[in-house]
Amino acid sequence: MKKGLRNVAIGFSLSIIGLSFGLVYWQVARSAELMDNPANRRLILMEQRVVRGGIFDRNGEVLAQTEVKEDEKTRIYPKGEALEPLIGYATLLRGSSGLEAHLGDWLLGIKDATAEQTLEQVFQLPRQGNDVVLTLDYGLQKVAYEGLKGKIGSAVAIDPRNGEVLALVSQPSFDGNTVDEDWENISKKPGSPFLNHAFALYTPGSTLKVMTSAALLRAGLDTSDLYHCTGTAIINGQVIREQNDKAHGWVNYNLALAESCNTYFATYGVQAGDKVFLEAAKSFGFGQEIPFELPVKRSTLTNEEAVPSRMDDNLLAASAFGQGEVLVSPFHMALITAGIANQGVIMKPHIVDQVMDENQNVLYRKKPEPWLTPLSSQEAERIKSAMVTAVNEGTAAPGGIAGFQVAAKTGSAEPGGNVRTHAWYIAFAPADNPQIAVAVLVENGGTGGGASAPIARAIIETALRQKAGDNS
Repeated sequence: MKKGLRNVAIGFSLSIIGLSFGLVYWQVARSAELMDNPANRRLILMEQRVVRGGIFDRNGEVLAQTEVKEDEKTRIYPKGEALEPLIGYATLLRGSSGLEAHLGDWLLGIKDATAEQTLEQVFQLPRQGNDVVLTLDYGLQKVAYEGLKGKIGSAVAIDPRNGEVLALVSQPSFDGNTVDEDWENISKKPGSPFLNHAFALYTPGSTLKVMTSAALLRAGLDTSDLYHCTGTAIINGQVIREQNDKAHGWVNYNLALAESCNTYFATYGVQAGDKVFLEAAKSFGFGQEIPFELPVKRSTLTNEEAVPSRMDDNLLAASAFGQGEVLVSPFHMALITAGIANQGVIMKPHIVDQVMDENQNVLYRKKPEPWLTPLSSQEAERIKSAMVTAVNEGTAAPGGIAGFQVAAKTGSAEPGGNVRTHAWYIAFAPADNPQIAVAVLVENGGTGGGASAPIARAIIETALRQKAGDNS
């Protein structure tokens, strides 16, 4: 009898010890893994005893912060709609989204927790989370937001030298301060305010010609060769048309990109061949997961496969000038633009600059690193030269800035159906020493030069004049 009771006691004790180790294991060793799911309610419920850290821009502007008054915690977003849906929200009722969700392990002091935070976590004591400093510049964010306000679309600005995200706007947006009360109205609002349009996929139109350029150059295209554009071209029985059937006459590569000649890129794209075109797409990251703090949809070339092994001439011709079945996000187009600006190297994009604990000790600081090298420096220089021509003599002229040489490309993408084209504009500046690269998309905005170029120009001019002022 005593032996049986002793065995029961030993078994009970071992169970308690096992449960204790399990508790520590899951609360400490595997806690970050548990928090990976933004919908995890446990992450939000932790905020009953954890003061979520603040989110700041690169200049110290408060973007999100928790106010504590009489033991009541309120998450506030001082900049309102200008930062949504990028920053997102964190509420007990709705959970979390955006950076609030994907940086939750930092903000709640779970990821790489200090010894003090670990003890507080194990014993479920009240504590303070970590502050996150972003690479974002609220001044540029506000300019982009004001430019896009009232439209549906996105604007992304990146420092091509290090991959820092300087601005990331999606419209329409919402006020993170009133998510719980306004949930139904926000959900029903046209344009999907909760969707981050910077990461959604769109037909790129003529902006993709900068990528096709890489294929043409690798196939041995002589950029000085002349091509006669009559307004249409027939390729394998398929009629390729210029916008408004405009005949560009005799053009070389620079003029073809500057004037956005569809038939030039379709004709030479087919001559280069599908193998070279598909390899160029792969080198720019098509079909790949983009390494970033937030999830970005993979860009694709066809409906069946992101990057197929073969492509017939008809689809290749249409894809070469950004139509066919090609889909790409504004965020990815900004990276492609940044790669051309950075002598052919695309840096890993990032929006988190550093993380600090409540005592302002730096727990994490991002170090710039390359992601892809889709172009040689010589190829990047040739494409840049054509983009400069596009601003000085072509369709990208509306994005020009007095005192700064801009390199840019427009796009008017046909999304299908009887609707207006999507308006694209990609650009970087100064052309001889690029410090900012942007991609702007306005859904059904018409022409890139008309709808998107003014927004891109305002972002770039603000950034460059701000830097000029800092250096004076």
